[in-house]
Amino acid sequence: MSPQDIAAYWRTLGEPLFAYPPEVLARLGIAPATQALLATVGLPRTAAPYLSFDASLERVSTLYNLPSAFAQFVQLGTDGLGNPIVLNTSRNASVEWLDHDKGFATHYINCSLQAFMVSLVAYRRFIEDLLATRGEDAYLDADFTDEQLTVLQQRLTEADAQALMEGGFWQLEISTLLTNRAEF
Repeated sequence: MSPQDIAAYWRTLGEPLFAYPPEVLARLGIAPATQALLATVGLPRTAAPYLSFDASLERVSTLYNLPSAFAQFVQLGTDGLGNPIVLNTSRNASVEWLDHDKGFATHYINCSLQAFMVSLVAYRRFIEDLLATRGEDAYLDADFTDEQLTVLQQRLTEADAQALMEGGFWQLEISTLLTNRAEF
């Protein structure tokens, strides 16, 4: 999925995208390809699963008054529990989340911002499919078929072969979906 396709997808949903000023991106040490993506496409304000993105970018070390070892992390937004979603500038701008309850321990999300953006689209399409085929409460009720879940998993691994690695964000999300389904 190209950056243009990603932007077009969010536009069809009526979701505004934040584009970030190139001078801010350069100041934060973000890789050029990632800078281009953030400056031309940007991020939606919110995206499933319960993510929100910031209108401005800042280093986690500054935002949370953390040691300089955290200066490599640039916060993009947060998850539903307030954990920072970050770019790791020391790892080719991989996307990670930091568990604020465990000393900001790092956890893998995606290998790149583009893979992350494609994964967000894949997850949103999963929800759209549930709503269209299973009803308006399908996502909240974890009402999905094994086939629908398999399609989501395939799309996530097409975007990033490591997306479903043990302990990673997307693997935990899949586990949560399955747990919720078992409870309903």
